[in-house]
Order: sequence, then C-alpha cells, then structure tokens
Amino acid sequence: MKILIINPNSDSNTDRIMAEKAKKLALPEVEVVVKHCENAPKLVGNWAGQASSIPNMVDMIRASGEEYDAYIVACHSDPNIDLVREIAGKPVVGIAEASMIMGAAMGNGYAVISPSPNSISKKIALAHKYHVDDRLKTIKVSKNDSNDSLLEAATEAKKEFGVDVIVLGCANYAGADGYIESKLNMPVLDGVACALVIASGMVSYNRCKKAFDR
Repeated sequence: MKILIINPNSDSNTDRIMAEKAKKLALPEVEVVVKHCENAPKLVGNWAGQASSIPNMVDMIRASGEEYDAYIVACHSDPNIDLVREIAGKPVVGIAEASMIMGAAMGNGYAVISPSPNSISKKIALAHKYHVDDRLKTIKVSKNDSNDSLLEAATEAKKEFGVDVIVLGCANYAGADGYIESKLNMPVLDGVACALVIASGMVSYNRCKKAFDR
C-alpha cells in the first residue's frame, strides 16, 4: 500500500515532520510519500493561501496515476479537499477531518490547539461540516510550535468544561502528541497520524471487499 501525503504549503520542514511521524507510526506494509506545493505560501492560513495551492494539488493527483492507493490532505484547514476527492477517485482524508472525528469519538468533548487566531473560524466551520461541532468545546491558540508552548495551550484547554480529548490543529504539531499526552494524562491526537490510520484502513477494507467478491 502506498499513500501520498500532500502538504498544501511550501514548507519543506513540514514535510520532514510529517515523514518522521509516518515512520514512527510504522503502519504494516504501508509506504508513505510526502510532497509539498511549490507555489503555495509557507503557511496556508487564509482562503487566498488555500486557492494558491490548487494547481499543485491537482497536478500531483493527475500525475500520480495508479501509483498511490490513497491521499492525505495535510493541513488542518483541509484545503481543497472536496476538489481533490472529485478528481482522485480513491480514498482522500483530511487531517482536520480525521482528528476531529476521532476526537469526538474518543471522548465527550474535544479541544483544538490552533497556530493562529485567524484559523479559529475555519476550525468551527470544519467541525460543523464534519458533524462534530457539538463535541468541540474550545479552541486555544499556541504561541509557537514548541512542545512547551503546545503543552501550555493544551493545559488551558483541559480546564474548560467537558474537554477530555486534545486535537493538535496543525501538521507542524505532528511530533508533540506523545509528549503532551504523557503530561496531561488524556488522549492527544495528531491529525497526520489519525489520517494515516483512517486512509490505510479504508484501502484495506476496499481490498477485503474485492477479495470477498471473488
């Protein structure tokens, strides 16, 4: 099985973080490739940034042919995910979608840690789109990408009524889940890992159904 993680921004450091997470996750018989959008900004934080990544995202999908079994849109705004699904014809999972749905399933209420106040309205809109807005209790903004800053924001979120799961709302936070979970003693979800688990599961399930049909 081969999965392409599409990084809608142009930051190669984000690629590295996600590739490391995929390696540590070590899903059996799953090969993961990470590619970023050359013509997009380093952080996709607004609608203009999302739009700028469309040409590269479309080109990646169309050029990939049958090479990949599934795709992951790896920005916690899930930019252009409906467009990618329309042209891919294969499983496509967004990291916001995966982490929010898993967060809602794992507890009575979840909080999202966000990199910018500007992204808060987008997180709320996505929670509504994915029908998990009733479980979204709060959104906290981290000062930066460091583990300590993320822990500080997550600690504040934990104080809110009903929060028993933390969702890390940025691909750059992919390596912080274990650290924060060990400190707060509650589930902490990274969207990249959640998306890989769901995407690989979808591919395996499709293969199972085809094998059974024979």
